[in-house]
Amino acid sequence: MTIKKYCSSLATLFAVTVMVLVFVNAKAQSIDSLFVKANKEYSAANYESAVAIYTQISDSGYVAADLFFNLGNSYFKLNQIAPAILNYERALLLSPQNDDIRFNLEMVRTFTVDRIEPLPEFILKTWYKAFRNLFTPTNWVYLSILFFAFSLLLITFFWFSHVRLVKRLSFTFAMFFLLLTLATAVFAAQENVKFTSRSEAIVMNPVVAVKSSPGETGKDIFILHSGTKVLITKTIGEWEEVKIADGNKGWIRKADVERI
Repeated sequence: MTIKKYCSSLATLFAVTVMVLVFVNAKAQSIDSLFVKANKEYSAANYESAVAIYTQISDSGYVAADLFFNLGNSYFKLNQIAPAILNYERALLLSPQNDDIRFNLEMVRTFTVDRIEPLPEFILKTWYKAFRNLFTPTNWVYLSILFFAFSLLLITFFWFSHVRLVKRLSFTFAMFFLLLTLATAVFAAQENVKFTSRSEAIVMNPVVAVKSSPGETGKDIFILHSGTKVLITKTIGEWEEVKIADGNKGWIRKADVERI
């Protein structure tokens, strides 16, 4: 490659980079301005306008806990319980330790019809899930990288040190940090699966008949109402098998639920 062609390639790359940065910056500014506008509409009690603007932000591909939290608040003010629960659940998925989101979600659930007693869960499993929910998948990845760096540093001490006590301690702690690396990597993977699989959903229609098989010919086995949270376990065409907190299963139409 000649110097002239090389310089031309660099100039093209630079121009493309600048265009991308300008586009990203313009999009960020647009989202910020929409956020301000939506917040003003909410403060003025124009909740329908606030919902429309927050939804516009969401449809643009922007994802954030405060966006879904504000959207949930707006829907709740409009007395639309199912959409409020859906957006609070989305916000909690992104920020699992946010007490405000959790409080609002629990409060709005009191307005739902269904009262489903969940199956008892082994206490250690409950503690494990609570601990895993302390951080987002990204934060668990950062911790994993940090622990791995510590283990590499300690292995270096073990390799180059000639003092027996230093070698013993550095090896022991290196193994400890390697175990922490593995554990946090597992947590990150599990949280990422929960975040990306979107296997949980909210019933959106007022009344839904859950059937014994996929299709209109299936027998109605129980009824669900809007706002109820379900776990989607299988999909066949336009039908999805759902499981509720008490362990009961059945089939409903895709259109009856919206995934979290």
